[in-house]
Amino acid sequence: MTQTTAAAVLAAVLSVGLTTSAFAQAPAPAQGRGGTPAPPQNLQAFPKDIDRQALSAAMRSFTQALGVECNYCHVDRNFAADDKQQKKTARAMIQLVGHANEMIAAGVAKAPADVVKVQCFTCHRGKAIPENPPPPPAPAAAPGR
Repeated sequence: MTQTTAAAVLAAVLSVGLTTSAFAQAPAPAQGRGGTPAPPQNLQAFPKDIDRQALSAAMRSFTQALGVECNYCHVDRNFAADDKQQKKTARAMIQLVGHANEMIAAGVAKAPADVVKVQCFTCHRGKAIPENPPPPPAPAAAPGR
């Protein structure tokens, strides 16, 4: 993922995550040497140097947007494990959202920061599997028929 894409994804995720911090509590970070939190491992869809607070905000935004808990994508408390398909799908979706937001910004000739962002909630609306929209209404019959 390019740095521009990663930055766009992070901005989109944080725009939701910063408003949802009261909805889900992130688990306590693993402890490294000297009692300091161990750095996140196996980051593939986020910048390697993302700070723990921003990463936690992003994870909280995912849990709210999909209406799930951490264990939906993660195995127990091993956040680095890639054992679940949901985690692999989430990575692809993060890239999709970042690409969509870049394309929208380019299409309307605005800076990415000045465009309303596509976010997980845009489609998921609190459901792990997005629901299909209802079919469009049938055309009205012509008068007098």
